[in-house]
Amino acid sequence: GFAIPINIVRDSIKNFEETGQFSRPFLGVRYQMLTKESALLNGVPQGAYVVEVVSGSPADQAGINKEDILTNLDGTVIKEEDGGLANLINKKKVGNRVDIEVWRDGETLNLSATLTESVE
Repeated sequence: GFAIPINIVRDSIKNFEETGQFSRPFLGVRYQMLTKESALLNGVPQGAYVVEVVSGSPADQAGINKEDILTNLDGTVIKEEDGGLANLINKKKVGNRVDIEVWRDGETLNLSATLTESVE
């Protein structure tokens, strides 16, 4: 099933009443989720494998690169079975600053980004 937490719906309705539009937070990456099993088979951590970084996006400005693996967002492990990166981003608001743990070439980096409004 698909469920949206009531606080997200409430915030969305309030935002729509104030602005006449629904705004969604945007990080700016295209990614493929790595399951625990595929991560173990490939010797990498589970998380969101970055396929593309949108130029000028919050992810780009934070220093996220293609082929990085995003493993943690604001202290929450990014797991496919929990809805992946999209689920975690959708719980945030436009303008929120997020701390992102990134695995790159065997090293863990701690980056941060400020989410902007999705233009889709």
